[in-house]
Amino acid sequence: MTPLLALDSVLPHPYPLIRGGGLFLIFVGLGFLLGWIFPSRWIPFGIGGFIAGFTASGLSALLKPSLGAPSLVQIAALVVSFVVEAGLLYYVITTFKDRDDRTMILSILFVVGLHFIIMGMAHGPLIAILGVVTSLNAWIGLKVAPKLPLRLVGGFDALLKIGIGSWMLFLYPALTYT
Repeated sequence: MTPLLALDSVLPHPYPLIRGGGLFLIFVGLGFLLGWIFPSRWIPFGIGGFIAGFTASGLSALLKPSLGAPSLVQIAALVVSFVVEAGLLYYVITTFKDRDDRTMILSILFVVGLHFIIMGMAHGPLIAILGVVTSLNAWIGLKVAPKLPLRLVGGFDALLKIGIGSWMLFLYPALTYT
């Protein structure tokens, strides 16, 4: 074992939730990607990806070596991100309920991206970068290039989640704020 790997297994990671967040993103991304490939099964794939991701994220605490315990600030950031996401989703759904599916879906993807930015405090800068890029992707689909196929914009969103999630899971501590 190299000295760096030995230190990595002893020192706490600044973002101990990074691997769980990565697992969640991988499964959610896979569920959504399959939903974009097989649109008649979008809802079961999306729900299945969320359930698998949530379960895997919870079980990630069993991964070795342990990355340490999350701080109170990190837990608070997760809670705040979920509250903000829920509030914004409610706003989007009630405001755009009479709009077309494309506007609704891309608005939801935009909100999900925004909540990833807040999650950066808990999971590290990779998820915050994902939030910026996925929000930008949804905004481009809504405002800049409204003729882009929804499946293309949605598929790119899913691939971003899978890619960043894989980076967070397999390459920690690839990037930190410190």
